[in-house]
Amino acid sequence: MEFLRKLRARLLAEYLSGLLTSYLAMGANIVAQIILVPIYLATLGTVAFGTLTLVLSAINYASVGIGWLSGGLQRLLGQAYGMKDHAGFAKNIGAGKILFVGYGVAAAGAGVALFFMVPHASLRPAAVVLAALFLIANYELAVERQGLVAAGRQAASNLLQAVQVSFYAISVTAALYSGLGLVGVFACQLGSMLGARCFVPLAWQGARPAETHATFDAVRRLVRRLASRMGAGYFVIGMLVLSSQSDVLVVGWLGGAEAAARFVLIWKIADVGVQMLWRMSESLIPILVRLDAVGDRKIIRQRYRRVGGLLLVSAVAGGIAYATLGPWITRLWLGPAHAPQDPLGFVLAGAGIVWLGIAKLPAIVAYSTARFRLWNALYFLEITARFGLTVALYPRFGYLAPIVALNIVHICGMAIAYQLVGRKLLAG
Repeated sequence: MEFLRKLRARLLAEYLSGLLTSYLAMGANIVAQIILVPIYLATLGTVAFGTLTLVLSAINYASVGIGWLSGGLQRLLGQAYGMKDHAGFAKNIGAGKILFVGYGVAAAGAGVALFFMVPHASLRPAAVVLAALFLIANYELAVERQGLVAAGRQAASNLLQAVQVSFYAISVTAALYSGLGLVGVFACQLGSMLGARCFVPLAWQGARPAETHATFDAVRRLVRRLASRMGAGYFVIGMLVLSSQSDVLVVGWLGGAEAAARFVLIWKIADVGVQMLWRMSESLIPILVRLDAVGDRKIIRQRYRRVGGLLLVSAVAGGIAYATLGPWITRLWLGPAHAPQDPLGFVLAGAGIVWLGIAKLPAIVAYSTARFRLWNALYFLEITARFGLTVALYPRFGYLAPIVALNIVHICGMAIAYQLVGRKLLAG
C-alpha cells in the first residue's frame, strides 16, 4: 500500500508539472500568435499570409510518413525507461535520430524539388530552402523531446518548446519589419529551433542515459520492432490525426490561399482552445505507457475517469465562451478590417471545441496501450465523412465548410461512438 501511495503521488506530480508547463508553452504560443498574426497581415498581406499557413500545414503534414516511427518510438522509450533498461533507452534514441533525420532530409528534398518544378509566385527559393532546413532541425529536436517525455521530464520538454516559440516571436517581428518577408519568417523558424536545441543538455540536467553511437544493427533492430503490427497501428493513427488537422489544406485546395487565410482567422482561437483541452489528455501518455508496461489497469481506469470529467466540464465551458465571445475577441485581436464577420461561424466553432475536446481521451488510451483497431476504424470513418461533407458543402458554406462538416459528423453519432470505444479499451 505504501508503494502504491508513493507511485500515485509521483505520477500526480509528473502529470501536474507536465500539464502546467504545457500550458506555459501554449501560453507563449498564444501570446506569439496574438502579436504575430496582425503583423503577418500588415507586412505580408493576406495572400502571402495564406501561403505561409499552407507551407506550415504542408510541413506539419509531412510527418505522416514518419508517424509509424514517432508513436512506436515513444512507446519503446517509455517501456525501456520504465523497466530501467537505460542502455536500450540510449540506443533507441540514437537509432531514432538516424531514422528521423534521414526521413527529414528526404521529405525536405522532395519539397524543394517540387517547388522548383512548380514555382510559386509568393515564395522565393531561399524561403523554400530555409523551410526545408527547419523541417530537418525540427525532427532532430523531436527525438530529444520524446526522450525527455519518456523519462518523466515532460516539464523540461515543454519548456524547450516555450524557449523555441519565444526566440521565434522576438526574431520574426524584427525580420518582418525589416522587410525580409517569407525568407525572414523561415530563417527565424530555423534559428529558433537551433537556439532551443542548445538548451537540451540543461533540460536533461545530467540524467540522460550515457550516449551510445547508434550502429546499423541498432537501427535495423529498431526498424524491425517498429515495422510490426504495433508500428502499422501507430502509422495509421498518426496519418489519421494529421489528416484531421489538414482542414486548411482542403480549404486552400478548394478556395485558394485567401480562403485558407479566412478559415485560419476564424478557427485559430478555437483551435487554441482545442489544443488546451488536448493537453489534459496528452500529458497522460508517458504515464499510461509505463502503467501499461507493468499491467496496472486499475490506476489507468482511475486516471481516465478523473481526466474525462475535467475534460467534459472544460470543453463545454470553452465552447460556450467562444460561441458567444468569439466575434468580440477576434475584432479586438485583428481589428475590424480583418476580423471575420460571420456569427454562425463562431457558434459552429464553439461546438467544434466541445466535440474535439472530449474525443481525445479515448484516442490517448488507444495510443498509449497500442490497441488501435477499434479507434483507427472509427477515426477513419470520421475523417472520410468530414472530407466528403467539406467538399460537398463548400459551394454553400465556403471556408466554413470544414467546421460545418465537423459538427454534422459528431452530432450524428461520432461523439457517442468515441466514448463507447474508450470504455471498451478500459475494460480490456
